[in-house]
Amino acid sequence: MKNIKHVVFKLLNDPDPSVRRHAAEELSNGDERAVYPLIKALRDESTAVQEAATQSLIFLGSEDRFLINSGEVITYMVVPLLREEEAYLRNTALLIIKEIGHRSPELIYKLLKDKDPDIRKFALDLIADIKTGFDGERIIPLLNDPNGNVRAAAAHALGELRYMEAIPALVERLQDEEWVVFYVLQALAQLQAVDAIDKIGELLLSTDSLLIKSEAIETLRKLGTEKVAEPLLKYFTVATRDEKKEIVKALISIGVLPDGQDLKEEILSILKEEEWEDKLIGLKGVKLLNLVEAVPLIVEEAGALDPNCFDYEEKIETLESVLLSIDSEDELIALIEKNKLRYRAKAFVITVLGKLRSKKAVPVLLKLLEDIKRDIRIASAKALGEIGSKDAIQSLIKKSHEDQDANVRKAAIKALGMIRASEAYEPLFHLLEIETYPDIIEEIVSALISIDQEKFLKNLKSYRREVKKALADIAYSMDILTMLTKCEDKEVQKAAIYRLGVLGTEEAISKVIEFIKSDDKELKKTAILALGEANFCSEELWKCLNDEDPWIRYYTVKAVSKACDPEILGEKLLPLLDDPFPPVVIATVEALADIVNAEIYDILVSKKNHPDKGVREKIEEVLQRI
Repeated sequence: MKNIKHVVFKLLNDPDPSVRRHAAEELSNGDERAVYPLIKALRDESTAVQEAATQSLIFLGSEDRFLINSGEVITYMVVPLLREEEAYLRNTALLIIKEIGHRSPELIYKLLKDKDPDIRKFALDLIADIKTGFDGERIIPLLNDPNGNVRAAAAHALGELRYMEAIPALVERLQDEEWVVFYVLQALAQLQAVDAIDKIGELLLSTDSLLIKSEAIETLRKLGTEKVAEPLLKYFTVATRDEKKEIVKALISIGVLPDGQDLKEEILSILKEEEWEDKLIGLKGVKLLNLVEAVPLIVEEAGALDPNCFDYEEKIETLESVLLSIDSEDELIALIEKNKLRYRAKAFVITVLGKLRSKKAVPVLLKLLEDIKRDIRIASAKALGEIGSKDAIQSLIKKSHEDQDANVRKAAIKALGMIRASEAYEPLFHLLEIETYPDIIEEIVSALISIDQEKFLKNLKSYRREVKKALADIAYSMDILTMLTKCEDKEVQKAAIYRLGVLGTEEAISKVIEFIKSDDKELKKTAILALGEANFCSEELWKCLNDEDPWIRYYTVKAVSKACDPEILGEKLLPLLDDPFPPVVIATVEALADIVNAEIYDILVSKKNHPDKGVREKIEEVLQRI
């Protein structure tokens, strides 16, 4: 910096705070001559100047710009601020030293011997924050400091430094005053001091302090070993209700939970009264004890969840997994037979019974197939399908034909497919001839293939277009799809070609490429989209960018933007910004938006005055987005 004197003069004398702030910022590029003026500027009346001076001092202290250690120089000059009466200056000094103090540990060690206990505590807090470059051995003597705050800060620093050799000295301080013991316990948890478990257990039984009891239980939990179970259970009988909950949570978290009525009641109270995070711990306890008494509470919890919440599915999955892992079947059936559950809870129970494949639940599920609520009938049909009971076949056939709700009919058809009920083949085949909804036709085809694929395919040529299309949409067999690509009906051919792209196997892609060379433009367009779906970028696809048919070029842009490498994509698509067909240009701009770089950005800007309004609007939209 050439004119450091001039900048310092502005920092200390200019009446405009913005000029002083700028000068403080500029001095971060200075040398040791900038340090004292910047420290002086910490007392400036403007907070903006104070902040700029603070940051410049930190920057200077972090750089090796001086002839000597700059961090040590600045720490040495900032330390006196720790004795200031004004809290802002003390806190600013702590902030600066915290950032650069690792470069001058000896200066901070010296503060540990200061006569003022506040300075000794500041030094320990700095060591705890900085950590790097400090030796715990030099802190241990501070555990015997006459000042309690210093002893507490020493315990905290030893924990932060993870200084294992301090454990015996920390254990000796478990008889200290309450505040010190609190920090000692935290340090022992950080150090994973398993050898201190017995002493912590003795403390738990002997102390009258609720704060220390709570922290001792938490420390034992954090130690996370089976050895903590004994002291926790020894204290459990005399613990308060809140402490019992915490002890149970600690035992659950280490996976050690003896069977006992008192412990069960605490788990149930956690499920009833605590927030979701604690309930998760309680649910783990339910699994450990196979606690079937918790089933009604879990069902009630599931029924009360709001399906619109972002974490609804995650919570439902968690509750389901607990019920699936314990002996919940009889309790769930009893709950649903009482018929007192609200509809969400009832649907939840039905779903779980289905996943349990509960044969015992079939009679009650058959009754629920006639429930007035549609979602209950759907859930029951799905559950019966998962259970796979032959006893449900006739009821499901009836539902597949007669229920007034299409979604219930669809669920019943799917269940029949899952059961693979041969007696359902003819009724479903008959239904196939009259059904009009495409999704239900697809479900019927899927069910018929599951029941008897050979029989269903035998008459493939005689099926109407909707049935063949449905088959193409769900088929995984190359033989079936190849057969469908040879149909006379073009819509069926297109569905089969696209499905080949979805499969994306080498054999399927090879078949799709045959249609890229087709003279039939509809089939060619479908093949192009299929390759995009398969994420397959090929020379045949690039050639289609130059096809004389503008819609072929349009669909090719769509496909390559999904399938091809962004770097190659930019190079290949840029010429299409001059395509005479506006939809092609719009699709190209949209594709380039995902791979934009400086070159593409400039080219898009140069096209802002495109003669077509739609293109101009798309370019404007993309430029704003990026």
